[in-house]
Parts: sequence; C-alpha cells; structure tokens
Amino acid sequence: MSNSHMSPLSSHPSGARRFQLRDNGLGFSRITIALHWIVALLVLSIIAIEIARSIAPGAELTRVLNLLGAILFPVSAYRFWARVTSWHPLPVGTPNPVEVIVSRSVAAALALAMVLLPVAAWLEKSAAGLPIELPGGWCIPAVLPTSPQAAHVFDVLFRIGATPFLLGLALHIFGACKNHFVLKNDALKRMLGKRVEL
Repeated sequence: MSNSHMSPLSSHPSGARRFQLRDNGLGFSRITIALHWIVALLVLSIIAIEIARSIAPGAELTRVLNLLGAILFPVSAYRFWARVTSWHPLPVGTPNPVEVIVSRSVAAALALAMVLLPVAAWLEKSAAGLPIELPGGWCIPAVLPTSPQAAHVFDVLFRIGATPFLLGLALHIFGACKNHFVLKNDALKRMLGKRVEL
C-alpha cells in the first residue's frame, strides 16, 4: 500500500522527529529540547553564582552573572514565543487531568518569568545608575535615567517575581522526579530527545 494513504501521525515518525523544528501533539522539537537544557543550565548556574556572591562577593562573579542573565533573556524570549505559538505535546501515559493543567501552567509561568526577571534586573540597575558590566570590559547600556524611586520599584518587582519563580522551579523539578521515579513513565526520556509512545 502506498504511504500517501497513511495519516500524518503514522507516516515516518522517526524521520519526522529528526527534522521537526516546532513542537506538535506528538513531541517536542529538537530545538525545544536543546533550549530546555540550556536554560536549565543557565538558571542553575545563576542560582549557584548568587549563592557564591552571598558568601564571597566579587566583581568577576557579578560580571559572569550579568553575562548569564543577558544570554538567558533572548533564549527565554524565543522559548516563550515558541510555547504559545505551537501545539504542546500530549502527556505521556494517562496522567491526572488536574496534574496536567498544573504542570503546564507552572511550565508556562516559568518560561514567562525567565523573560521578565532579566528585564526587571536590567531596569533596576539602570535606574540605580549601576553599570551592568560583562567579562572582557563590555557593558550593557542603561535604558533608564537614574531614579532611586524607580530602582526601588523594579527591585521590589524583581523580588516579588523571584520568589514564586523559585517555588515554581522546585515544583517543576518535583514533577519531573515524580514522573521518572514514582510513575516510571517516559516524560523525562522525551525531554532527553528520545522518541516515546504516548
């Protein structure tokens, strides 16, 4: 029988996944998977550097932190755009509908927060008149005139956003561990780029 009569969902699934550039109902694209782990590495590195700075502040650590935030913003902006303009893959197995809604809401909120938090930090430092230095002597230009009142507002907004972001991140990691170790499904394997059966 000719392959022309096969449905789009059943024809050449492995080849379709290999060249898939956008998410669809069957799975995440290679781009999404790669950026997911890049962002995860960036966020964990930022958290680690913040902890290190609280113990031993240093100008070089601050420059590296600024660089990671500058990289995180455009990557996260693309991820959020791709998420809201693409079909989200169907869940693996037969999960609780409430858990699916919660997990997708948390993931979308995290994606948005990783766009807004770097912007809030940029605006806060600009308004405070603090140079945003990068390694190698580069600087990110300020976008606001110096204003202590505006700097305070953006600092408060950043802190308000950072707390639920960390809670959401912990919930996201908990959900991934539950899927892998308790439910023993292939959700984590799918985020590692493996083709799984829904």
